[in-house]
Amino acid sequence: SQSVAVERGSVKPGTPWRECSMLQLLRLGQADGVSIFRSAAASRSACVLKSLHRRLSSQGSFQQGNPREEEIRRLRTTKDVLAYFLAQRDKLIPADVCCILEALWSRSQEHEDIKAAKKQLFNDADFMAIMKDVLFKLDRYSAPELPRLLGALFDMRWNDRQLFKIVEPMVIQHLPSMDCGSLPLVAHSFVGIRCGSRLLFNELVHRCFQSEHFTPEGVASLTAAFAKAPHKPKTFLIGFAPVVSQHLPSFTADQLQRVLLAYSEWPAEIPAEFMEQLAHFLVQDNAQMIRTGLPAQQLVTILRFLALWSARAKAAREDPGARRAFEPIYILCAKTLVAACDELTTEESSQAMWAYCKMKLVPKVLFQRLYSNILPSFQQLSLPSLAPCLLNTARAASGQMQFWDDAHPTEAITTRDLPRDYTLFEDRRLLLAAETHIVRCMGDIAPRDLTAVVQAYSLAHVGSPGLFSVLQRAAMEQCRQLPAEQLSSQLSSFAMLRLGPSFAREAQIDILDRLAQLPVTAVCDILWAFCVLRHRDPHFFKALLGILSPGSVANRRCAWLCPALLEIRTHFPDMDPEGLDRYMGYVQPDFRHVQLRQAAPESARKSLRSCLEQAGLQCTELVEVDGYIVDVLVESGDLEKPVAIQYHSAPRTLHLSTGEPLGGTMMKQMLAREISSLGGWILCCI
Repeated sequence: SQSVAVERGSVKPGTPWRECSMLQLLRLGQADGVSIFRSAAASRSACVLKSLHRRLSSQGSFQQGNPREEEIRRLRTTKDVLAYFLAQRDKLIPADVCCILEALWSRSQEHEDIKAAKKQLFNDADFMAIMKDVLFKLDRYSAPELPRLLGALFDMRWNDRQLFKIVEPMVIQHLPSMDCGSLPLVAHSFVGIRCGSRLLFNELVHRCFQSEHFTPEGVASLTAAFAKAPHKPKTFLIGFAPVVSQHLPSFTADQLQRVLLAYSEWPAEIPAEFMEQLAHFLVQDNAQMIRTGLPAQQLVTILRFLALWSARAKAAREDPGARRAFEPIYILCAKTLVAACDELTTEESSQAMWAYCKMKLVPKVLFQRLYSNILPSFQQLSLPSLAPCLLNTARAASGQMQFWDDAHPTEAITTRDLPRDYTLFEDRRLLLAAETHIVRCMGDIAPRDLTAVVQAYSLAHVGSPGLFSVLQRAAMEQCRQLPAEQLSSQLSSFAMLRLGPSFAREAQIDILDRLAQLPVTAVCDILWAFCVLRHRDPHFFKALLGILSPGSVANRRCAWLCPALLEIRTHFPDMDPEGLDRYMGYVQPDFRHVQLRQAAPESARKSLRSCLEQAGLQCTELVEVDGYIVDVLVESGDLEKPVAIQYHSAPRTLHLSTGEPLGGTMMKQMLAREISSLGGWILCCI
């Protein structure tokens, strides 16, 4: 018997027979246990072996075809199962009680109204007798029955946390004896009931890391459970990643979706090796898994997971090349999603749009199809899902998003080889239709979602004054909770809409408290916003300028620092003129490029030039005057001063809903007014 135990691995070599515990012998299985009993029946340890036989006979899992379980499964109704329990109450072993609970829940699910059937079952006196029997005989439940009992109670939604707290010490005691199939039941049950101490989850993590023979379903269940566990979720998911990688080829579509949803809860800590293995698995065999193996819903889950990791993981920030490995996956999934777009729900369409917008290029046809899915039923979306949809729509409408032409087949596997589509997406119906819904849900909006909504309506240049009043009030209430970058984004957005300096005054102290957290681009946006809102504080400007260095502003995203420096130099000529000129030299080329993109259409400029020439005036198009590019500059001997003509149109320089000039437009007019008073040039707006 000792040699059998050594071969099965439950007893270390050299362990004396009398030191072998009953639990170690029980783990040998029914056949080995019987052979141990028979081979040692004539030995001097007869009393010990008789005790072992009694333990074996009391375990349902060690019996050859438990007849009671077969009888229970043949019972047809809930009443029959309850009557069987009352009749056989004194003869039932723990495995039989677990089978009865499973049968009761199975029969209840056969009713049309499951909720009513569940309520009727839980209020039945005979069912309460079963639960009392379970509670009084808990000490008889061991490693095979405890996970089964917990799983049955969780499936029935018997949310008695006190019972789970009573069972917890027993689970910890029997955890080393549980097999790999029982661990997912334990984890899933305690997480689902929202119960379990740190000690329990520590032991679960330790036991899972020691085990090797998990099934694909067990791996999927464990990762799904620990993703929502109250203790040790990141530790488990990171340490369990090699096991998940080994089972990737064995997962079904549903299991793969559950695993990726679990890791999506903690994307920042996922190692790059796991992502490389996942990408290789998806594109192997000519990407057969993507082309035919997965439905559209699972593809959306994969794309969202890859986008989350690319945006939040430290490994992705340290190695930008790691994100390029996902480009073939996005390109291949676009073809499948366009064909199956009608099968996606509104929530899945919003997730797919968000995932693709995290790329440098977005498929134009797929974007339009997803937008059409979201538009009629956007009210079904939660605010965390609706806010990114609004922001991505605004970026597409403002020209900040680049599209690639997916209307025609392509063999490209990288974004650099994709054909470009330079047509603008000018549909703003979603932004206009969502105003009332946004105002209604404003009380529950999170800071991140509030920032996305403010940016969306600012970029698209749409929205009613009532909406902006509500947004500004919410921003002032959440000002203390906003991270530094979100605070700068809201400031620049409100400045673009010219909503007054009240929010700027509220945020000024918070900005000074978080100077060390502000990136260079955020500092440039804040300086521009304060200048547009006419909240000119020289000490505040000096504090912000002290963070900058000439080399750090050589960035296209810092282009709006140029008009801010022009404004500061005009109103504070003694504030470090040499330093301001040095900054101007770095940011002026980028600001010139931005102005050329926002210049009046060529047809409008030609029409203006033709009219002026007929009047005998000489003019020049797109001329830079004191740092600003004007559409047409008129210089003639008959004029006292040069006249700069600015052609306004919505949504380029005017707000699309109100027709009011935008923040950048008003800043140019204010500077022209100051220069005109000093004898410079005159700005004429038409």
